[in-house]
Amino acid sequence: MTSVKDDLPAAVAADIKGSLPEMMQAPDANSVFAGFLSAVAKDCLNAGAAMIGHIKANVRSGEEMLSISSTNDKGDVRTRTSFSDNVDVYEMTVNVIVYGVDEKTISKILETRRADLGDNTMTIFSDTGCKDPECGDPDCADKAHRLIRID
Repeated sequence: MTSVKDDLPAAVAADIKGSLPEMMQAPDANSVFAGFLSAVAKDCLNAGAAMIGHIKANVRSGEEMLSISSTNDKGDVRTRTSFSDNVDVYEMTVNVIVYGVDEKTISKILETRRADLGDNTMTIFSDTGCKDPECGDPDCADKAHRLIRID
């Protein structure tokens, strides 16, 4: 029997900006970012996710972009576009939509896994709703009001 919690997705977005431990050739960088996304999917499932809705990321480095996604319980990653030049500095946007775990759990998974991507900073947002109890605007689109803080 599924619960109401399992029927509702948790949606989290994160912006990660950083640099890899060293300049990497494109195939190696593509593999590192795909490995990150796969690990996030598997960690969500291990944390109790009933289903992966969609986990996707766009990673920019210079003029290029890597676009990857995962939608299954094996953590398989599909590549839409990939890097062809060497990569060191990057900016990534990752979106996680899963069923059966909450936003805080997803946020903690992203916080743990970002260490796989070298030195970086991360800002985590809820993809839906306003998290600011003072706001009162049901249609709030202020990203600062959607910040998720990890305890």
